[in-house]
Amino acid sequence: MTKINIAAYVLLVGCLILSCTKETSVSTEKEIEFNLPDNFVLEDLYRPSIHGQGSWVALAQGPNDRVYACDQRGKIYFFQAPKEGNVISASEVDSVDLKIGEAHGLLWAHNSLYVSVNKKWDDEVPDEEENGSGVYRLTDTDNDGKLDALDMLLKLEGQGEHGPHSFVPSPDGKDIYFIAGNHTLIPESLLENSRLPANWDEDNLFPPYLDARGHANDIKAPGGWIAKFNPEGTDWEVISAGYRNPFDIAFNQDGELFTYDADMEWDIGMPWYRPTRINHATSGSEYGWRTGSGKWPAYYPDNLPAVHNLEQGSPTAVLSGAKLNFPATYKNGLLVMDWSFGTVYFIDLKPKGSSYIGEREEFLSGTPLPLTDMIAGSDGHLYFATGGRGLNSHLYRLRYTGENMGTAEVKQDAEAKALRELRRSIEKYHTQESEEAIPLAWANLGHEDRFIRYASRMVLEHRPVDQWQNLFFNEKDVTKILEAGIALARQGGKNLQGRILDKLYQFKLEQLTNQQQIALLRSYALVFIRMGEPDEQHRRATAKKLNSYFPHANNTVNRELAQLLLYLKADGATENIVQLLEKHAREKTITEGVELLSEEATQRSEQYGPLIREVIAKMPPSESIYYGLLLSHAKEGWTNDLREKYFLWFYDVLGAKGGMSFKAYMENVRLQAMTNVPENKREYFQEISGVYSPSTAVADLPQPIGPGKEYSGRDMSQILWGGGLQNYSGSFTDGERAYQAAMCVLCHRMRGEGGAAGPDLTQAHTKFSDYDMLFAIYSPHDEISDQYANTLFHMTDGKKIAGRIKAEDDRTITLMPNPFNESYTVELATSDVEKRELSPISPMPPGLLNRLNEQEVLDLFAYLKSGGDENHEIYEGKAME
Repeated sequence: MTKINIAAYVLLVGCLILSCTKETSVSTEKEIEFNLPDNFVLEDLYRPSIHGQGSWVALAQGPNDRVYACDQRGKIYFFQAPKEGNVISASEVDSVDLKIGEAHGLLWAHNSLYVSVNKKWDDEVPDEEENGSGVYRLTDTDNDGKLDALDMLLKLEGQGEHGPHSFVPSPDGKDIYFIAGNHTLIPESLLENSRLPANWDEDNLFPPYLDARGHANDIKAPGGWIAKFNPEGTDWEVISAGYRNPFDIAFNQDGELFTYDADMEWDIGMPWYRPTRINHATSGSEYGWRTGSGKWPAYYPDNLPAVHNLEQGSPTAVLSGAKLNFPATYKNGLLVMDWSFGTVYFIDLKPKGSSYIGEREEFLSGTPLPLTDMIAGSDGHLYFATGGRGLNSHLYRLRYTGENMGTAEVKQDAEAKALRELRRSIEKYHTQESEEAIPLAWANLGHEDRFIRYASRMVLEHRPVDQWQNLFFNEKDVTKILEAGIALARQGGKNLQGRILDKLYQFKLEQLTNQQQIALLRSYALVFIRMGEPDEQHRRATAKKLNSYFPHANNTVNRELAQLLLYLKADGATENIVQLLEKHAREKTITEGVELLSEEATQRSEQYGPLIREVIAKMPPSESIYYGLLLSHAKEGWTNDLREKYFLWFYDVLGAKGGMSFKAYMENVRLQAMTNVPENKREYFQEISGVYSPSTAVADLPQPIGPGKEYSGRDMSQILWGGGLQNYSGSFTDGERAYQAAMCVLCHRMRGEGGAAGPDLTQAHTKFSDYDMLFAIYSPHDEISDQYANTLFHMTDGKKIAGRIKAEDDRTITLMPNPFNESYTVELATSDVEKRELSPISPMPPGLLNRLNEQEVLDLFAYLKSGGDENHEIYEGKAME
């Protein structure tokens, strides 16, 4: 790799690379340090930001060396790719003279420019007078070289960074493939022509925990999706789904489609967290994204595994190396871009059965380098853009200058090619009717290749169950029974539930491979999820059979057994799960399949890097957290001792560091678990878990008007920024009353009045953003000042207790555990203390706002923004942004 400083490089080559004008000076930009592969030359061709042309996020190669580019929040531009050694001047960049822009995807094909607009529709404007989110075709009707007509091919609901994205032509050039993020609804018109059966669902045995900060809480299956359409946009077909937010797609030289899916960095440390990953988008494929904690693990047989897992990042472009004048090694692989950490990776695709496994190497990186899109130019060079979110934007060209220009053919793997052909011969029956479909699918339902098994099951799921259910009930092959059992659970009726369970009872877990064990347990789960609770006879029989294997030696099998046994109310399930919770907390077990970035890579992002480094230093015991979540749903099997162990466990977990939603998630888990505690014992277990009742201190405070509710982060964001603050008309008296009713006054001072257990709030609005203030209230465990943190004492008997130290001598520690009642103290013998540390649980109880109604929440926030000043502008009817 070659290191260059782009600012120094630009100054060195002077006017050869940049137009010599005052506004192109690089002195105002932070220097970009590049790591380049050997024998490559990088050229900084153009900087749209300094010419008022926004931040480019989409590129397309047009005819006659013309390149198209689009500003994320503005127009579509075009220009000629410059000769080697030249740059682009502002006078050479023109814009498309049509009212369209804000595109995340551009593609030149069929003598047209296809545009993926990512823009919210205005309900006040007729559709024919605007061009909101959707797929459009731009054409040159008079052949003068300028696009002058546009047609909307598909209207879409969804926008933003998880909205409509990119295109790629099919290998034969006849069709176009399109990809959208999980905030883009699949239009009803496409559901009739889907290679995935459109009866998709969340398919979780227990209700998932939604993101504590409200992200994607109302987004349901199937998440992000891929479709293909003909050039006229009259024939659409859903190909693949179950993604979070992949931006781009590309075909490799074998004609196979791939995408690069995003992680949810707020979930880092949780057992359902999945890193960014390269996925093989085969016909009818499902990749298991579900909102919140509902994401399916990759080992579930009803979704497919990644070709390659990366770490954290923000995926943008994906490009096949086939059309680049690069060395032959790049021809059958992919170049993929990460916006957050400024890195282009090369994914070398090695055949693995009918699919692939990816081997990764870092191809190019820069600091800072917010990468947005890349294309293979007609000259064979790599063109790529940086920018997004209004950042300074660049257009670069990367040229290979070595001797091997990549003309050699990649050696074919004959066995892999035959397996791909077999899979494709099965996949064609995802859309075609034929008498051969079911026999071919059934013959390959037990194939050792997972992608072939999956394709075969999809064939069955597209056919009426009465055409193949008897094959299932008469089958002897283990794998075929398990695969068909999943299909029958997803497509069959409740009347088949008992017969399916009877068929599954024949299997003994210890006689199956690990893959078959997981398939069996997932089959049981889907039978209950899709067909409802079993009758009492089958419940008892299933619980008894599965309980004989629990706990199991394999962590993955244990997870699935645990949730099934809890669902079936099996004897001893709660106790055994508590033991697993403690075991994995003690061993700090990390869920398999999750890796974190190297420290070097984290340095490339000032925004995300520090978080990753903190998580690495204080990694949560995610496998233990899985059982903690599961136990929050347990209503039976508890003893006081088990509950004490469980609620004390929250101290251990909250002492770790996870993504932004981590601690708020865990508090929601604790609150859910508390609902299963008998009412007469709740106050005790609240105190066990570090949350004290303010009941002894509220007699003189005004009561909330209410009614309140269990607010999510999304709820509160909507209250404040959905027009509430901009149109606020409440009074200072309303705000002061809400402040007291929410009990803030007990621990905080405002203009000299109130308690002192927490920080003074008079100047809080000048030190913190609205967002930070909101979530400090909503999730107080996230950030706790050392000055106000409680001290957590670990006792020799295994108990834990936290509070403020009132007094201490050689023999005794006097502790004030309840911030609302300083007269309540506990004495600890120094000899009984094993260790002490700052408590990870805030003295401020979460959920205080749940007592208030929405107007009271708004009044409270306005009061905090005013700093308790009745003459503040917010009380004069002035809009507050």
